Amino acid sequence: MRIPDLSRRVAVTGLGIICSIGRNREEVWQSIRESSGGFGQLSRFPGETFPTDVSAEVEGELETALGREIDRRLSRSDKLGIIAAKQALEHASSAGQPVLPDAVLVSVGSSTGGLLEGEAWYTARRKRGNRTAPLTKVLQQPTSGPADAIASALGLAGGVASNATACASGGASIGFAADMIRSGRTVAAIAGGTDALCRLTYSGFNVLQAVDPTPCKPFDSRRAGITLGEGAGFLFLEDWNEAEKRGATILAELLGYGASCDAHHATAPPADGRGAASAIRAALRDGRTAPEAVDYVNAHGTGTPLNDPAESCGITAALGAAIPVSSTKSFFGHTLGAAGGVEAVVTVMSLLEQTAPATLRWSQRDAECPLDYIEGSARPMRIDRAISNTFGFGGSNVTLLFGRVQGTDAG
Repeated sequence: MRIPDLSRRVAVTGLGIICSIGRNREEVWQSIRESSGGFGQLSRFPGETFPTDVSAEVEGELETALGREIDRRLSRSDKLGIIAAKQALEHASSAGQPVLPDAVLVSVGSSTGGLLEGEAWYTARRKRGNRTAPLTKVLQQPTSGPADAIASALGLAGGVASNATACASGGASIGFAADMIRSGRTVAAIAGGTDALCRLTYSGFNVLQAVDPTPCKPFDSRRAGITLGEGAGFLFLEDWNEAEKRGATILAELLGYGASCDAHHATAPPADGRGAASAIRAALRDGRTAPEAVDYVNAHGTGTPLNDPAESCGITAALGAAIPVSSTKSFFGHTLGAAGGVEAVVTVMSLLEQTAPATLRWSQRDAECPLDYIEGSARPMRIDRAISNTFGFGGSNVTLLFGRVQGTDAG
């Protein structure tokens, strides 16, 4: 078994994203710069009612450029993932020698996969019987489906890996890809997450009373739960030396990756945030970075009464109480298994733009959440090191540590 060599550097050379505030990185960053969120009334499931009706949906058709016949066989999660992954690949290929598709690993996190299509099959079967329920919908359901679909759509033959660790899935997939590069098993990877809204997750979180009936308010004393969203976010990662040889534009460095498990409860974090602190410290060790060298944290920041204080405690324990923090879920909601990928892209954009996003709707301080949550609008500031946190049910915690590359910008 080859052990990851921490002296091997991992370069970020491409970004791809689609969510409720934009269909590419330029649109997403414009919304962040303008403090414009992407929340609205749930429209995905007409004719059905839920205790809440706020969501962060991707509007309009999902064009994969693969043709109608192929799109018919893809789940909504597949399509979101293909769109974002294609952007990341094209971004990485915009400078230097072409990316060799046989060398690119596809590492994808998803918590629902094609569950939306599985629901459609079940509904058709109940209403019209087995013969009229299309089996193609069942084939779209596995959480491994998006990784296979992305590899096939983009012609990437360097291997496929799927991760389903709840809302930490996208971040864990990025960390796995970095370890594969550091261990010499691959030289490049498309890594991130994708998830579409489905009835089971929307109704399930409502049953848990974890959904805010109004747009989520992370870290605010009025917070009452999450707002569910959908989307996809992917990084193109390369071995640093190979990226330089290829003449690629290096956008940022993935310095470190940390993972932990709370070993505490199926849905609730420990109040002292020890799992979050453990993941952050592991990322710092991995990246050989001192706590005081971190300039900004893109928090998990779901807006639930329990998660936000626990994460605040974990951040304080690992990094101190003075560090600027924001929750970008206040813009595009909780995208579940895609969250680690979507928020990693935004974190790299923060390094490129030297600007930390705001936490929308944060205005009333809670004694349990005492940090600097960047109120009102995006904050221009020096960011050389930035952290992205993603945590999931079951106590899965992932922290990614990114570093600025001098001389780069968002171009």
